[in-house]
Amino acid sequence: MNLNEVRQHINEEEHYVLYRLPNEKRGHLISAHHIQLHDQIPDNLSLLGNCFIFAPFSTEKHKILAIPSEKSIDFELKEEAPNIIQESSISAQPDASYEKAFRHFLSAIQEKRFQKLVLSRSQKISIPKQDEWRLFNTVCVHYPNAMVYLLHSSHTGNWLGASPELLLSGNDAQLRTIALAGTKKNQGEKSVPLEKWGEKERMEQKIVADFIRERIACHGTCKDEWGPYSVSAGHISHLRTDFYLFMENKMRAPFLKSIHPTPAVCGLPKEESQQFISAHEGLDRSYFSGYYGPIDPNGKMDLYVNLRCMNFTDDTATLYAGGGILATSDLSSEWNETEEKMNTLKRLLL
Repeated sequence: MNLNEVRQHINEEEHYVLYRLPNEKRGHLISAHHIQLHDQIPDNLSLLGNCFIFAPFSTEKHKILAIPSEKSIDFELKEEAPNIIQESSISAQPDASYEKAFRHFLSAIQEKRFQKLVLSRSQKISIPKQDEWRLFNTVCVHYPNAMVYLLHSSHTGNWLGASPELLLSGNDAQLRTIALAGTKKNQGEKSVPLEKWGEKERMEQKIVADFIRERIACHGTCKDEWGPYSVSAGHISHLRTDFYLFMENKMRAPFLKSIHPTPAVCGLPKEESQQFISAHEGLDRSYFSGYYGPIDPNGKMDLYVNLRCMNFTDDTATLYAGGGILATSDLSSEWNETEEKMNTLKRLLL
């Protein structure tokens, strides 16, 4: 079955999601007339059944969405050659609201109230009318190493994303998570060599990796660790460490609650950072920097952090991006980092 044929199966459905796991050749559709809404993930993940989870950054304003697999279809993606992508322009000057928030965040870190904070922003742009199904396929072609999704629900509107950041994946035998932090523009088509990463980016990544190690030790056993190493995600690179772990089923929901949001999208200490961000960032992140992915009652899951994403209508798109703030952070560099991250999707829209 191809993508056009799948489209015909959801005309009457109110909620649906298309997704493609990293490096897969096939896409998946989950659709349902009725969904589950949760304030928190249940302590027993098997109670969710077979579904697709779409969780926000914070549940203070937004619910966790679970689309049950009332209908599930696999389909073939078009393996069309990518079009030439023009680089979108970079706005070198931070706007006033971002600069004000940056100064506030930086002061809090320099006062040693936090080790790290993540400052995010959004940008609303006018776009040509999109065939979202074709756009989904285009994003899959251009970003084969990302977890790509297109979700529609009356509760959330339309969302599309392509995330390189795994939150928790695996099955009953073994789980995997990663620490992903630090951002640099690629050198040509290759990822940035490890020796060319600066102290600021290395410290960002270390903070995330140390946090994940500590949370694993509280809930399970780390069987192996690999990294840090440099990985390419579209036209930018990140530092990454992989963790392979064993965890009893009853500990998986508590572990998920304990790591989300990680310092890669929030800060450290975690709870205080989340409160500070909600109070001072000046942005409703909504489902940006939350997480998403399929889960089944047998313990299999593929959950990713909702990065490189947008909320869109027929003629507008709201893009989101953030960056880690440390005591050594520079305003212009952080602004440019968010511009580069937004370009992941913007360059396919305009």
